Amino acid sequence: MGRDEDTSPVAVKTSLRVLNVEDNADDAELNAAMITARWPHSDFVRVDTRAEFAAALERENYDLILCDYTIPGFGGLEALAIAREKCPEIPFLFVSGTIGEDTAIEALKNGATDYVLKHRLMRLIPAVARALREAAERAECERAEFAMRESEHKYRELFESLGEAAFLADEKTGKIIDTNRRAEAMLGCGRANILGQKQSRFLAGLDKARAAETTLFDSTVTSVGGNNLPVRVHATKLTIHSHPLVLWLCRELQAHP
Repeated sequence: MGRDEDTSPVAVKTSLRVLNVEDNADDAELNAAMITARWPHSDFVRVDTRAEFAAALERENYDLILCDYTIPGFGGLEALAIAREKCPEIPFLFVSGTIGEDTAIEALKNGATDYVLKHRLMRLIPAVARALREAAERAECERAEFAMRESEHKYRELFESLGEAAFLADEKTGKIIDTNRRAEAMLGCGRANILGQKQSRFLAGLDKARAAETTLFDSTVTSVGGNNLPVRVHATKLTIHSHPLVLWLCRELQAHP
């Protein structure tokens, strides 16, 4: 396999579902011929009225929208506005013989992916390939962001449900970067008063514990009111995004009579 060979999903895809807004049947056939030269198993739906266009978007999913700029009774910018409202994720390309440079810039500002002049139709294939690749990259980013949000949500639920007071600290600086409700109750203050503080302000004996590589030890937690509460501390070293952290879990010990 060559080093420069494109192995992206767009490169190996052989079929597209294309919605072509075009009042000229011959021009629509030329668009189809050009697209099928690169994506041979593609399907095309041609519409030339606003009602047909809106109905087609409601009825099916498409990989690509091609649109003439000038259609009797139905403008290209109107079609673009409908597409951006109903299916903003679908690449929208103008294929027109009348669109000028100023109008094209306006269309791009309004959400069009690209434009191709009808007398330069050879540009259609690279323009479509680029549009599909960018759409795939955006979709992948959205999936990754959604997965990250889900992961953060699950982390927060787990962190808050812990029975111990939890302090997540930067191992190098000793500053607390996260904590939970149980810790707030134990210290008698809100999270805003805990985050950014040195862990040693609240937990005694940490330096000694780290030096001995101890992960489980008894210590005291000092509340903001100055009370010292006996606790059993469990320390766990973590690495998140190449950043060394320490999670301190503190369980209050019952005082003996």
